[in-house]
Amino acid sequence: MNNIRTRFNTGISIIPEYIILVFICLLLIIDYLPNTSGALIGKTQFLYLSILNFLIGVYFFINSKMISSSIIPILKRSYITILYLIFLIICGLSFVVAKNTSLVLMRITELVITFCLFINLSILLKDKLDLLYKIAFIIAISAFFQSGLALYKFSQLSRYISIAHALNNLNGNTGNINIFAASLTIKVPFLLLGITHFTSFKKNFFVFTLFFVTTAIFLTGARTSLLNLILIVIVYIIYYLKINSFNKSSALKILTLIIPIIVALFVSNKSFEKSKDNDRYKSVANRITQIKETDASAKARLTYWENSLKLSQANPLLGVGLGNYRIESIPYEKISENDFIVSLDSHNDFLEILAETGIINGLIYFSLFLVIGFINVKRVLKSKDTNVRTVAILTIMLLIVYGGDAFFNFPMYRPTMQIFFGLIVALTVVNGSFTNNDTSQSVKTKAVLSVLILISFITSYSALIVYKASNLESEILRDDINTNLKGLLTGDKVVDRMREYPNVFSTSESFYEYAAIYYVREKNYDKALSAFAKASKINPYSGRINFYKYVISKEKGNTDSAYVYIKEAFYLRPRNLLFFQHSTSLAAVKKDTLEILKEHKLFSKYRKIPEAWSIPAAELQKTNFKEKSLISFIDNGLKEIPNDSTLIQFKKDILVKNYTRDGQVFLSQGKLDKSLESFEKALKINPKDVYLLQSIGLNYFYSQNYKDAMKYFLEALKHPGLYNGLTEFYIGVCYLKNNDQENACKYFNLSKAKNFSGARQQLNAICK
Repeated sequence: MNNIRTRFNTGISIIPEYIILVFICLLLIIDYLPNTSGALIGKTQFLYLSILNFLIGVYFFINSKMISSSIIPILKRSYITILYLIFLIICGLSFVVAKNTSLVLMRITELVITFCLFINLSILLKDKLDLLYKIAFIIAISAFFQSGLALYKFSQLSRYISIAHALNNLNGNTGNINIFAASLTIKVPFLLLGITHFTSFKKNFFVFTLFFVTTAIFLTGARTSLLNLILIVIVYIIYYLKINSFNKSSALKILTLIIPIIVALFVSNKSFEKSKDNDRYKSVANRITQIKETDASAKARLTYWENSLKLSQANPLLGVGLGNYRIESIPYEKISENDFIVSLDSHNDFLEILAETGIINGLIYFSLFLVIGFINVKRVLKSKDTNVRTVAILTIMLLIVYGGDAFFNFPMYRPTMQIFFGLIVALTVVNGSFTNNDTSQSVKTKAVLSVLILISFITSYSALIVYKASNLESEILRDDINTNLKGLLTGDKVVDRMREYPNVFSTSESFYEYAAIYYVREKNYDKALSAFAKASKINPYSGRINFYKYVISKEKGNTDSAYVYIKEAFYLRPRNLLFFQHSTSLAAVKKDTLEILKEHKLFSKYRKIPEAWSIPAAELQKTNFKEKSLISFIDNGLKEIPNDSTLIQFKKDILVKNYTRDGQVFLSQGKLDKSLESFEKALKINPKDVYLLQSIGLNYFYSQNYKDAMKYFLEALKHPGLYNGLTEFYIGVCYLKNNDQENACKYFNLSKAKNFSGARQQLNAICK
């Protein structure tokens, strides 16, 4: 039996195969864990991984004699392990400089879980790389169901909602379409390997799974995954042709790799055509070509990367603290992000580590990838052992997918990706011929395993704390207390259920901030202000705290304090439309036209939208701002946004109001010609204004031109808005002046029906 130590297997691993395969299966289960909290599923997955680490660690300790005697020395001497440990240590040291230490504790927990997974996988796979194709088959089964279930859900949803909306929901259990695409793409190398290795049924299964997986990837429109897919297919084809001479057999193998991808591309494009979407889901080729500087997403990434570099320059030694990017980056985004949007991640793990833990650690983390890549490329090019080359090319493809995703996204804290990062490092470490038959290592091995178990126990406890915090966050999000007046939770319940860490949401708001919002809804303003004071020490940058203080001050009738708070909120986030609306509105109440103009100048500098002019223009009207200046203000807006219907209509309304008012003044002064001239100018702008038509009718009436007066009165009645009977009365008088008593009485009756007092007198006098 292979799992019994004999003189023939001294020093090598005799861990049973089923233990390794079951552990791989258990790892892949995270892609199927129930997701009731969207992106927060990651907290559940990390807890699950940590428990697995603990359990396998206990197994290793109990069965330490089954472990390869060389694995601990290999791990100790490996440059990769050393780099990885130094990286983790510096990440931990960033605790010293972090403003929010709770985020450091959460993130270091997740990083250590992945490190422990790497150690466990290294122990399991040492001397067991002959199981590679069995592992590939297990991963293929997982990929088949993961992609198949997602495609089935898409087909069902597309029956009831638009295809574009159904495509947006193509995210598996990850809660994010890009993470879902990446989690599928990183399984593709195993499929490519299986197709060229297996025959008959298994080969067909791998081909069919590749079709399913690539179809799902194409349908997500995730550009990073699309690029990674293209790269790994090209790399594997080049490798396959290198080790196999080009002949009919190898050509057929390559076609077997390419055909399911081409068919998947065709099927995906057909779905895109049905979606009638001209952006993300126009076509796969179009989605790839969108990777350019002018694309909004690409521009946003460049901005985030620039901000990361600014953060690292300001804090070069130990950064701002592990996990603290999500808060400390917000001030840098005030002029680039609209409303309440924050980046949360740098969308580049290398730059995020640079900003959070310092320049040295950023270089160490990047060098870890370079060393892994160099070692495996060297093995592919120089090793004489086919198995070593096979594992190395697999590792290179996995590294391409993970590295590409790390460059454009944030897989570092996504458990579904961290499994494969741990595997990448483990395969690099154990894929060699190094052996050590010194059985005296057993004591040291048990000591190392004891430490590993202890660390896994600590990370499990820590991950449990984070998991409970994420559950509270999920419940608060379901309450949607930002818009609802009441939820299932209360302010007191939120405070009572807060965990030690993290103290902020995954979206960067403090738990105290949400507790305070509950208190605001409950009108418990003293507790709200107390909670806001604590929240402002955690994340004071979003402007939300200042906004709710403004709300509280308004409710208390303290407009002076309210004015201070809303201005603070606006200047913290000068691209926030809500803050802009409320701040200019209160400025109008205060007759502070200079503040309105100042805020407009700042807001319009960053956002060229109609509201940048229409909102302050409306507020300036309330302050009796000079009308000529107001029209000039609107004209400036039309220069920035030509032909904008909102601004054009606003200008028309102002002009009509001005001309109508002037006409009424002239009419009251008996200057009928000037009055008519003003009314006609207004009429050219708005020919359907009923009050304007009525005013022109009155002008002609006072000029004793009853025929034209009646024409305008009758035209006014064709449009809604005249309900007091005045117009009908004057029409009746016009008919009476033209000796048409029948129609005069008709309109006097209509006027009477609307309770106009003068109509009854006329009816009594002439319509008996």
